[in-house]
Amino acid sequence: MDEQERQNRAVMLGRVRSVWLAGVLEESLHGGEIIDLGFAYRPAALGNSGLPSWQQASEYDYLLPLGTKIEDVFAAAERVLLVLGEPGAGKTTMLLQLVTHLLAAAEADDNCPIPAVFALSAYRDDRPLSDWLVDQLANNYELPRRLAAQWIDAGRFVPLLDGLDEVDPALRPACAAAINAFRGQHPGVWLLVTARSRDYQALATRLHLDKAIVLQPLTPEQIDAYLSRRGPRLAGLRESLAADPTLRELAQTPLMLSIMTLAYRRMPEPVSSGDGGEMGGRLLTSTQLFDVYAERMARYRSKDMRFAPSDTIAWLTWLAKQLTREGKPTFFLEDMQPSWLAAGDRPRLARSMRLLVFLLLVAAALPATFLAMVFGRWGTALAVLLVGLLAAAVPTLTSRFLLRARLPFQRIETVESLNWSWPYGALGLGIGALGGLALGALVGWLDRWSATPWAALLTAAGGALGAFEAGLRPGDLRLRMSPGQGVAQSLRSGITVMTRVMTLAGVLLALAVSAAMLIAGRTIIIAAAPWMVWLLAYLGVGFALAFGLLAYLHHARLRRVLHDRGHIAEEYPAFLNQTAERNLLRKVGGGYTFVHALLLQYFSGRV
Repeated sequence: MDEQERQNRAVMLGRVRSVWLAGVLEESLHGGEIIDLGFAYRPAALGNSGLPSWQQASEYDYLLPLGTKIEDVFAAAERVLLVLGEPGAGKTTMLLQLVTHLLAAAEADDNCPIPAVFALSAYRDDRPLSDWLVDQLANNYELPRRLAAQWIDAGRFVPLLDGLDEVDPALRPACAAAINAFRGQHPGVWLLVTARSRDYQALATRLHLDKAIVLQPLTPEQIDAYLSRRGPRLAGLRESLAADPTLRELAQTPLMLSIMTLAYRRMPEPVSSGDGGEMGGRLLTSTQLFDVYAERMARYRSKDMRFAPSDTIAWLTWLAKQLTREGKPTFFLEDMQPSWLAAGDRPRLARSMRLLVFLLLVAAALPATFLAMVFGRWGTALAVLLVGLLAAAVPTLTSRFLLRARLPFQRIETVESLNWSWPYGALGLGIGALGGLALGALVGWLDRWSATPWAALLTAAGGALGAFEAGLRPGDLRLRMSPGQGVAQSLRSGITVMTRVMTLAGVLLALAVSAAMLIAGRTIIIAAAPWMVWLLAYLGVGFALAFGLLAYLHHARLRRVLHDRGHIAEEYPAFLNQTAERNLLRKVGGGYTFVHALLLQYFSGRV
């Protein structure tokens, strides 16, 4: 190794120490003491183990002796390791210990690779991991790209990939595949990946590494030893844990144990007796614990400050109150209803949605009105506009689109799936066509001075209306996998229904008018065209609103009002994801729960 390379290496070691060891990992420990963690092998977590996935249950783990060091586990795994753990289980502590050990080895021996921590949350696109690592080294460590690529290929780095669970869910399988490909292309490179157990277990693409371990909960002996080393000032905390089984359960993670220690030290000192002794102990309550926990977690990873800590706590307090009132432990964006508004805001929201529906249905008549004006049929243009106004007013006032399709304004009813019945659709087509024929004959008799083929137009429109009203059924998704999936699916449902309705109605109207042209001549098309255009647009917009579009618009408006009232963040899914990263909420499929029932109780009880 020449002098230039030795100098480059020394600079890189210094940056790793300042950027990650001092700047991130030590800061993330909240000033707490490092606790020796317990480990267990979980072979079934790896895609190349040959073991069935159901063996990922904890009873199939192989426990390692308590006191085993992470550097020894890493060496035994041929330095290619997957580390799993629950939130707060000590992954940051483990990384700090391993980086400290690897840095000391690299500083003592020029042949040892340099550890570098990479936050996988920054993995944004589907591309080779080596290219992404080069970008990260250039951006975060100011290492020239050519030198970074050379060092990666030569195995001069130990990529410590932190937080596979923090990759965008849509990109997570691609990221796992990129890690596997990197491992195949660089078999001699040391590698470590961390992930939360729940998120990794839900991942379809398993990693192909040499070993997988799971961080274990702290034992009562570890907890007691930790508190004993902190001196007699924590005697009251030990008494609190002995008296409260829930606090004992929470203390099994290093994060919560360190938060408990901090919370206890913030409590007022007890009154002392005359001889200097303490009169009674101080017992820690869950409220005191979560006061500190909420404050610390709201500031966790403080570089990302899109949401102020005070706002985070206020928004979680409001959410907890709603969940408690509704009696729901899990929150889905689809659960948000106008009933979550203050009493005075609910009728205003309903009125605004009625007005929006009215305007959308009126807008369906504008293209037809314009077409009639182009043809020079001013009377038809006025008639289309008046009929359009009347046809828009009826659903707005009755909360129904024509016969059966509902337009709820008091609550949001998502349409997350669509079901179709061919027998009922065919029956509705026949009945609707007969009804339209009868109505068309009546309107044609009343309007016998115009050349408009009412019987043909209304027969076709009635058939399309009857088919979709009888054959189409809304439904819900059985399993929501991403936040707001049901709302987004409602929009897709509305667009799908609009497309199908307009297609069927267009075909039927074209056939009906073609038949009328054979009888009355081609000039009839000029009289029929504006009404055809209006019927197509009206049926399409109306059915779209009834089958998902209204729910999507209603939800968007509700969120805007809640944001304006200060109850939720403007980017609400991003806020929920961030609070999940900060161990305040936990993602469950497409929903969120508070990480512990006591935390939900704490926030719901805040003033």
